[in-house]
Amino acid sequence: MTWPRRLATAGALLTGGMLIAALVLGLMAPTPPTLLALAVGVSVVPLSTVLGLLVARGTGGNPVGTWLILVGLTVMVTVTADVGRRVLGGRPELAETLAWLVAVLAESAWWVLATVALLLLHFPDGRLPSRRWRWVPWVLVAGVLVLQARGALADEPFREPLEGLARPFGPVPAWLDALSLLALVVVLFLALASALSLVRRHRRSDLRQRRQIRWLAVGGLLVAAFPLLCLVEIAVWGRPLWLSTAVGLAGLVAIPATTGIAMLRHDLYDVDRTLAGTVTWGLVSATLLTLYAVATVLTGVTLGRESPLAAATATALGAVLLSPLRARLQAQVDRRIYPLRRAAYAALERLQSDISTGHAAPEQLDDVLRTALRDPGLRVGYRAPGGAGFRTVDGREVVAGGVAVSVGGEQVAALVPGTVQLSEELLEQVGRRAAGLVEMVRLRLELAEALRQVESSRARLVQLGYEERRRLERDLHDGAQQRLVSLGMSIRLAQRHLGDGTVDVDELLDECVAELGTAVAELRRLAHGIRPSSLDDGLPAALARLVRAVPVEVDLRVQDAVLPDDIATTAYFVISEALANAVKHAGASHIGLEVQRLDGHVVVRVSDDGRGGATLAAQSGLADRVAALGGSLSVASPPGHGTVVEAELPCAS
Repeated sequence: MTWPRRLATAGALLTGGMLIAALVLGLMAPTPPTLLALAVGVSVVPLSTVLGLLVARGTGGNPVGTWLILVGLTVMVTVTADVGRRVLGGRPELAETLAWLVAVLAESAWWVLATVALLLLHFPDGRLPSRRWRWVPWVLVAGVLVLQARGALADEPFREPLEGLARPFGPVPAWLDALSLLALVVVLFLALASALSLVRRHRRSDLRQRRQIRWLAVGGLLVAAFPLLCLVEIAVWGRPLWLSTAVGLAGLVAIPATTGIAMLRHDLYDVDRTLAGTVTWGLVSATLLTLYAVATVLTGVTLGRESPLAAATATALGAVLLSPLRARLQAQVDRRIYPLRRAAYAALERLQSDISTGHAAPEQLDDVLRTALRDPGLRVGYRAPGGAGFRTVDGREVVAGGVAVSVGGEQVAALVPGTVQLSEELLEQVGRRAAGLVEMVRLRLELAEALRQVESSRARLVQLGYEERRRLERDLHDGAQQRLVSLGMSIRLAQRHLGDGTVDVDELLDECVAELGTAVAELRRLAHGIRPSSLDDGLPAALARLVRAVPVEVDLRVQDAVLPDDIATTAYFVISEALANAVKHAGASHIGLEVQRLDGHVVVRVSDDGRGGATLAAQSGLADRVAALGGSLSVASPPGHGTVVEAELPCAS
């Protein structure tokens, strides 16, 4: 166990013991001030101690956890001293015996300021900002010791209820009085410098540490507001009121809470949004407090006496009148605290304006977001047609991840950050704002891809047409044409020797008839390749005739409906090709064949129980033929689980 962990454990045990002691003392004198002090201790100390232990153990012994526990310990010392003083107020004899301890702990609250300053000085990595700050902790501790010594030797009365208790030590030496004044200035200056050191860290840190510092700033704003509110209340009403007390208590709770979140789960929520909201509501509260103070003064001058009801009414009226300004105030705060979101929103608005005027293209969205979010590696992955992954504008594949961009509940893209660590909350907000542009780009990319496929398919169909005509020409020339020429020559020979008996005319005519039958069969085969003649009786009859020639069991389910000739022909060729592949390549023992008409489409489905692993060729002539009719052809063939070929052809009537 490292020394920060040992110190954290010891501090936690000591703090827990003091909390129990304070509770026991509080039960001995359960007055409202005592209960209020205990409430402060119970609200702050356990939270600070538990979070300090978690930070010390969960971050590899980071000293920040130890400093957080020491903050809770000093708060507990101050609370215990306050509770003990009130208990001793009812026990004069014991108070006289422990007067020295009361004097020593009279200024213990300075240690709370010191430990908070040291926490800020070592936050978030547990190290000082630089070597030049090495003297600061020692001087700060020395200054607090001087202030505590000055408080122990002071001759002023103790705070109530021990104001009548005699001071146990002598008067303050003149040199110590002067030194304590210097120590007061030094301690306050170093506490302020410790807070400002976070500004320097924030400028030089990476994104993670910046988020951690911003989380701490959320609690720090409440702590900083406490003395200011006290001064305002004292200046106006002559004494601190409940508002400053509530803000101070909230600050004491917020410091350990925000420190724990920053160290353990800095990405739990968007810290910039939290900080902006805290600043906005702080400014709103300050404005309302000012209104209340002004209303109090005015009613006092007008009525000659204070009227809390009139002041509260005037403040409420002012709050109603100023409520429309809150949105503007929030926008101004966001611009200062949330620069990346503001820059992204402004860039998107400019891009939309330029697109509407024709000065920009939607595909510039990627470059616009990279510049606005200061992330050169940011990529926008658009969902490819058919949901097959994500691709950038230039067609590069994007690995799944990042933040989803959805339109109508359906993901259309993904924002994937590069080397810069952008918060998920920020990307989600930018994604929602850019969803319309993202969908526009996606549709344009999908349309461009569809046009490229149509153009490529058209070129392939033209090429196939040329090849088919050359094949027909070759088959006619080498087959039926040669047979018909030979048949003509045989008939001419029979004509010439019909009367001289030198040629067996009957045998020659028999050969001519056989040759003519062969030529007709070849012509019929060629015509079948263009359009099967079996379709003359309808698609169901043609398919029934086709499956009879398949040497595998075929489960045929065909809806009996009249289809346009081009639809029926294309469906026939799809089924014929699928059956041939199932028999020749898949090794199937059973084939399912289904044709049905659904919602204006003819759906053809051929499935087998073969070995699977089939794919659809990138330049399939059959796919082009289906696409030419506005349909789609798909093949699902996981290895070892058979193959399913499905074609969907539009057929409105």
